[in-house]
Amino acid sequence: MLDLFKALAPRASLRRESALPPPPLAGIARVTLSVRDRDVSAHFYRSVLGFRAERPDDRDGLRQTVFRHPSGLLIDLVQHRDNFKGRFDSRRCGLGRLTLAAPNLGVLEAWEDRFARMDVDHIPVVHTEEGSTLVFHDPDGTELALFVPADPDTGED
Repeated sequence: MLDLFKALAPRASLRRESALPPPPLAGIARVTLSVRDRDVSAHFYRSVLGFRAERPDDRDGLRQTVFRHPSGLLIDLVQHRDNFKGRFDSRRCGLGRLTLAAPNLGVLEAWEDRFARMDVDHIPVVHTEEGSTLVFHDPDGTELALFVPADPDTGED
């Protein structure tokens, strides 16, 4: 019985803090999203956000397309054959929100204007001490956001 508990317990190396700092990360390179209808989602990511389709791949019960944004970010949209067709729910374990960086407040406001012109449901830009955020949803209800960090307070007036 003790061997069963050992097998089910997390590895000891995962329960201890490391004395060594972690190697650096360079940012987010790729995100994979499960979607109800790849074609509907592809249209949204192309026409609203400016992604370009690179490689469609339909096999083994999956309809998948890799999209690249001019910023370099890759997003894979994957439609599973046995998808339950439900909308995204951020209360379930997994992705809560995918937040993309905007270079400055003017660009964030330009996105807000674009969403209004294209009838993309969104919440007006919210400004906090952390920065400014524009929240919107893709066709599956996945919560997306654009974010600009606040300028650091230098203490000079």
